[in-house]
Amino acid sequence: MTATEAQFSIKPESAALAPRVELLLDRVFGAERREKASYLFREGVAPVAPLSFVALDHHKKLVGSIRYWPIQVGETGHPALLLGPLAITPQLAGKGIGRALTFRTLEIAAEMGYDLVLLVGDYDYYKRFGFVPATPYGFVMPTEKRPERLQVTELKPGVLGRVSGEIRHVKESTGSVVAMPVQPPRRRVRRAAARA
Repeated sequence: MTATEAQFSIKPESAALAPRVELLLDRVFGAERREKASYLFREGVAPVAPLSFVALDHHKKLVGSIRYWPIQVGETGHPALLLGPLAITPQLAGKGIGRALTFRTLEIAAEMGYDLVLLVGDYDYYKRFGFVPATPYGFVMPTEKRPERLQVTELKPGVLGRVSGEIRHVKESTGSVVAMPVQPPRRRVRRAAARA
C-alpha cells in the first residue's frame, strides 16, 4: 500500500451515500452521461449491491465510486456484469483510488460466481485489470457509437471462447429484473486426503 492509498478507505456504498455518488458522477462525467449507450442497460435496474463500493478520504469525503449492473449476453442470455461508471474526484486521479476500487470489486464478482465483465471505457486504463477489446470476441453493444471502447474481461478461464453476442438489458428477455443471476460466494473447503 502506498502513502496515497493509506489516505482513503474503501467501503460498500450505502443508501445514504447514493445521492453523493450521483453528484460525483455528474461532476466527473457531466449530466449528459445518461445519454450514453451504456446507460440504456441501467434503466429500471438496480446496481448489484455487493459490488457497489465507494472511496472516502480521511475526512469522510466521497472521492471515488464504482458500480456494476446485471446484463445478459447473446442468444442464451448468459449472465454478466456491466462495470461503470468508475468515478474518481479529478484532483485525485492517478492516486490509486480507481485501481483499488476495481481490483477489489472484480475479486468479489469472481467470488460471487460471475465469469464475465464488460464496460465502455479507455483500453489503456482498463488493460491493467485484464480487459481487452470486446468486438474481436464477438460482443456488441447496440447503439454504442464507438464500439472500439467496448472492453471485456473473463473472471474464469475459457469464457471468452465460449460466450459472445449482443449485450441485452436484463428485462428484455425475462420481463423482470435479474439482480443476482449467479451463485453466492463460494467458500474454500479443505478436504482431508483419503487414506488407502
